[in-house]
Amino acid sequence: MNVLILTDFSEVVENAGYYTVQLLKNIPVNFYLLNTGIFNSDKPEDENAKAKENLALEKLDKRIGELKKLTTNKEHNFTSIYSENDLVNTTRKYIEEKKIDLIVMGAVRKGSPQNTILGLHTYEMIKKIKCNLLAVPADSNYKEPEEIILSIDHSAFLDKKEFKFFKQSGILEKSGITILEVQSEFSDRLSDCLFCDQLKNRAINTKQLRNNDLFSKDLMLEVQIKYDMIVLFGKNLSICDRLLHTNHGLYATTGNKLPILVLHD
Repeated sequence: MNVLILTDFSEVVENAGYYTVQLLKNIPVNFYLLNTGIFNSDKPEDENAKAKENLALEKLDKRIGELKKLTTNKEHNFTSIYSENDLVNTTRKYIEEKKIDLIVMGAVRKGSPQNTILGLHTYEMIKKIKCNLLAVPADSNYKEPEEIILSIDHSAFLDKKEFKFFKQSGILEKSGITILEVQSEFSDRLSDCLFCDQLKNRAINTKQLRNNDLFSKDLMLEVQIKYDMIVLFGKNLSICDRLLHTNHGLYATTGNKLPILVLHD
């Protein structure tokens, strides 16, 4: 598996790296830590370009050293990457070049300057990059995910490829999955045949909610207690926008400590 960790050297991203290494502790992984000059906001604008690169590579090597101490898997490999190009295009480049399966970013806590639980950069990645993405809040302390909640509504047209991440050996194999079917007053009950077929070796529960109920603070507070991870499908734009949008999404005003996994393929 190939994982791209986008880092600005903040504590939030540091925690995201720790979380991911532990989440993937049982499988071979090539971790690529990427910093871009634009993404790293603590650099003075007039700093010499070569000096910026050297400093970034030094910090990347330090972070890699910390992650190597954390892992016990000899098949975890770490590589540092630095670029002065913009974040989105640089990410696209390395997704193709390194055949990336998962992007990892830090999720900014409520009350941050970005005014969203995910932050502007992370939300931009979800919208513009069609690659699985894990957003980890600063308050997420790793524990083996026992229960996952997956929200879906009638607007998403899914096929088998969206479930590929779950079918990889060693990833979330022991996690129970609750499928939260969100319905409008005009929609019939969603068919769960595809879920049962693709996740047939998992413990699956299904709950149904009306559209407005999903986006209530009370439900989200309940989710924080009962579940260990939130999973969304990137194709499910209506849910992604209403939960994660940087301006009007629920997580712009409601705290969240759970990692959010957005699946694209």
